[in-house]
Amino acid sequence: MNIFKMAIFGLLLTSATAFSQYNDYYNYNRLGRSNRDISRDYSSSSSQPSAEQIEKAKAKKIDEIIANLKTELTLDELQAIAIKNEIASSIKNIDIVSKKETSEEEKSKEIKALTDRTEITINSYLNVAQKEKYKALISESKRGKKDKKDKKTRGNPKASGEQSEAKEKTVEE
Repeated sequence: MNIFKMAIFGLLLTSATAFSQYNDYYNYNRLGRSNRDISRDYSSSSSQPSAEQIEKAKAKKIDEIIANLKTELTLDELQAIAIKNEIASSIKNIDIVSKKETSEEEKSKEIKALTDRTEITINSYLNVAQKEKYKALISESKRGKKDKKDKKTRGNPKASGEQSEAKEKTVEE
């Protein structure tokens, strides 16, 4: 009889352990939901943004750029619309170039050509006073990007040495 009691006790203990592991009893009571609910939460939120979210983010960024240019350059509505369309097409072209399977150097050259063409087109929509302000904004933004690069390489003497060598080569040419 003693062996029979031990066998039943062992059977109950193993089945209770298996049941709690299967249903995750402890977390279910603490969180108020099951693992199935949690797995649904993770599967619905993917780490990659959808195409719709990317387009919304691009449109928002373009609107921010146009709003900034409107205030800085005092653009009228026609200029704002034309510049917005130009910037939107430029961003699409840059995305296309960046997705090409070519070398980074070729991509860089193509993107530089696209941005130069975009700047020329935008300048064609501006009057003389606006062109001067636009040139100042562009040079200020380029200077800001260089400052950020310098801050990144300040702690790394090898990287800053490579940058200074590259700058000297471009100055000599």
